[in-house]
Amino acid sequence: MKSSAELYNAAVGRQLRAEIAAAGSSIAAMARDAGIARSALDNYVTGKRAIPVPVVYTVCAIVNVPPHLVLARAEERLSADTAGAAGTLTALRRPNVTALGDDVREVAFESRLPHDGDTDDLYQ
Repeated sequence: MKSSAELYNAAVGRQLRAEIAAAGSSIAAMARDAGIARSALDNYVTGKRAIPVPVVYTVCAIVNVPPHLVLARAEERLSADTAGAAGTLTALRRPNVTALGDDVREVAFESRLPHDGDTDDLYQ
């Protein structure tokens, strides 16, 4: 079982990876921009190695996100992971769905245009 420090480090790594992706960058490009080895950055964001504080600051400066915000987001991520909180499930509503093979004209959205050329029967 991982220690709480290892779990936190992994959460920070996942958050850094998310921030890098949100900035439209990749691990390889970020490593070049930060001046560190790509394999090292990959080990940091996957939680395989402890992330040095200077690396956190450097990546945060490049993606233009304050380090304290990244750490706070990582803390939220860790809390959600350790609490075992499940996501909210929303039941799909399927009103007026006909059985397969029923020849019923369908309109995907409200429109003033006629739908005489309905082709839904072609896909059964």
